[in-house]
Amino acid sequence: MVSWLGTDGFSVGRPPDLRLAAPAVATWLTVLGALAVAPWISWVFAALVAGLALGVLVVARPPVEAVALGLAATLGCSATAAAVTGLHLYRVEHSSATAAAGRPGEVEFVAQVRTDPRARAGQPRPGRAEWVITARNLETRGSAPVVLLASGPEWGTLLPGQRVRARGAFLQEEDPMTAALVAVRGPPEGIGPVSRTQAFADGVRERLREAAEVLDRPERGLLPALIVGDVSEIGAQTTEDFRATGMSHLLTVSGANLAVLTGFVLAVAKLARAPTWCSVAGGAVMIWLFVLVCRPEPSVVRAAFMGSIALLALATGRAHAGLGALSATVVGVLFAAPGLASSYGFALSVLATAGILLWVPAWSRTWSRRVPRPLAEACAVALAAQLAVSPVLVLLSGEVSWVAVPANVLAAPVVATVTVLGALVAALASLGAAPFVAGTPWLTGVWDPAVGALVRVPGLGVSWIAGVAEYGARVPHGAFPWRGDVVGALVLAVLLALLLAARSRRWLRVVAAGVVAVLVLALASRCLPGGWPPAGWAVVACDVGQGDAFVLSVGDGSAVVFDTGMQPEAVDGCLSDLGVSTVPLLVLSHDHADHVDGTPGVLRHRTVPAALVPSDFTGSPVGDELAEGGVRTWVGERGSRVRVGPWTLRVLWPDPDFDGSSNDRSLVVRADGPVSVLLTGDVEEEAQERLLSLPGADLLSVGVLNTPHHGGGTQVPEFLAATSPEMTLTSVGEDNPYGHPAPFTLRLLEGISPVNLRTDRDGPIAVLPGGGTGPPRGVVRGPAPDRGT
Repeated sequence: MVSWLGTDGFSVGRPPDLRLAAPAVATWLTVLGALAVAPWISWVFAALVAGLALGVLVVARPPVEAVALGLAATLGCSATAAAVTGLHLYRVEHSSATAAAGRPGEVEFVAQVRTDPRARAGQPRPGRAEWVITARNLETRGSAPVVLLASGPEWGTLLPGQRVRARGAFLQEEDPMTAALVAVRGPPEGIGPVSRTQAFADGVRERLREAAEVLDRPERGLLPALIVGDVSEIGAQTTEDFRATGMSHLLTVSGANLAVLTGFVLAVAKLARAPTWCSVAGGAVMIWLFVLVCRPEPSVVRAAFMGSIALLALATGRAHAGLGALSATVVGVLFAAPGLASSYGFALSVLATAGILLWVPAWSRTWSRRVPRPLAEACAVALAAQLAVSPVLVLLSGEVSWVAVPANVLAAPVVATVTVLGALVAALASLGAAPFVAGTPWLTGVWDPAVGALVRVPGLGVSWIAGVAEYGARVPHGAFPWRGDVVGALVLAVLLALLLAARSRRWLRVVAAGVVAVLVLALASRCLPGGWPPAGWAVVACDVGQGDAFVLSVGDGSAVVFDTGMQPEAVDGCLSDLGVSTVPLLVLSHDHADHVDGTPGVLRHRTVPAALVPSDFTGSPVGDELAEGGVRTWVGERGSRVRVGPWTLRVLWPDPDFDGSSNDRSLVVRADGPVSVLLTGDVEEEAQERLLSLPGADLLSVGVLNTPHHGGGTQVPEFLAATSPEMTLTSVGEDNPYGHPAPFTLRLLEGISPVNLRTDRDGPIAVLPGGGTGPPRGVVRGPAPDRGT
């Protein structure tokens, strides 16, 4: 296990050293507090605490001298953290970038790139920045951290360390450690040269991507992600699978990767009986290369700092205490970069490492009496890490996953092998581009095929990891909801602490058993039928915030979907709750984000053979995604007709020769089945008036109306009256900035329909057939308490 965990596990099995735990916790809490107040408050606090620390040292006398020294050290670390954080905040507040954020207009600036450009999540849209780039705005008095929001292919090729000149509007940023957001206009100018080290690192990443091209998807994208943190080739569905199974840490290069590689170096040095200085030098080189190639992500910084302490202990022959090294790492890292105190990545890395160091030795010894030791260690590491990070994970996801531990246990046996072999592939592929290989034709002819054959070995392990994520994500009810705020995190932490302490007290065992029973019953209640969706539902308006997503039941596990909202997670969750695994027809009204950007959520682990789309959909980002997913598309226009199960769908609009706005070119579909429904997209006055004047206007009269354009004020009263619905469904986001639904429209709806439901107030809405000649009935689930717009 020591080799497996590398420098993170250098002292696994030794008694825990908690002497530096108090200074580490005090430093972390102090920095978090200092980030929330003005710099002068931090400095006053630092002065007071420093004085208190000196007073403790002066009065320290036996027999409490050791306790006094520990208290003085804790107070000293807290005072230093407050002073350093205040200094960082002062520099940010008094930078020219912060001053520019308070003024209108664009400013020309020079910045130095700090991280690789990151593609923004979601579908690219006109006017929406494509890249997010962390940089430092270079000023006469120094520099200030800024975040650039830019578009254009030139921005995506920048490397850390390069200087650029550009123009943009400086906007205020909530993060106190960031001076401004900069909405950049145009391409970068005056791009500076790339340093040799960054060119080398970029070459390694590029060679690994090229070597992985012989693999199938998703393996070709996963291998660079697992080895160097390059997620540029990973699809949204794969990312969601890893998130759902608690395996996201494998997609973003982490301290675990560095631990494995340093462990490999130490193991090789031990087998070769190399002198200590060789082990230390090899580990140091590995740490430097890893940070350079994989970039200094928060978890990597933690692992590199802790690994350096471990190597220093090895070089000096001193006993190395893992928890002591971890505590020293927290203190040192936060002194240098206070902003990491609020980083979820840094917190998850620290907590996972602490859990492993605290619990794994005892658990693995106990469990290895009943199961093989490798299996016991893998289970212990996965469980310890998951328990330690769970209170933080609920802040991110608002749920507790029970599939995370078994998924990580199944993936763990191959992660170390994939990491080592993948790193070897990256090294050999990079050597293949060196002049002594690339300049020798016969050597190139042997080298490249050998690398192509070798990459398939870790590729097999990546396939296994991808399969675990995919099938784990398909497990029904793999996570149950939990309160996603600080209170929820604290409650979960207390419950976990109670369960862990139950081994030593009989009364605690009884309490813990009761807690477990309640949690199991709560989980089981979510798996039982009943409640939602109501039996016999025909139509459901999904609650996807400010957007549209309607589901028409075709049969057991099958449904037609009309529009998909903006967030893939929202529509995916709605379809999962409805038990929909097959979508025989997907209908997309028009290419606006709030109607189609959730499409990846519909495609996720579902069979979607065909889609009905508007005429201008070819070549759009979502259109390309449908093509890549093998979804056959055809253009819907007035007169198109299709039958799916009990439903007959007729396209009433648009006319082929209509040339209006994108909203007015929305597909308007009448669906006749258990109930009659008019699905209207975002049609406004012009399209509504044209629909009234066309032959067959009587087809507008239905039992259920999807209110056009989320109930906006762009309605023709005669059009709404012509639909004469028994029920209206308005899909709209709570407290949206557009004023939807408009009071004018609400008054019109109240005049034409006895039942008017809306997702912002009612949550998901199910429509049930009235039976015989009765009107349809509506059943509402109620809005999610933590749902946003």
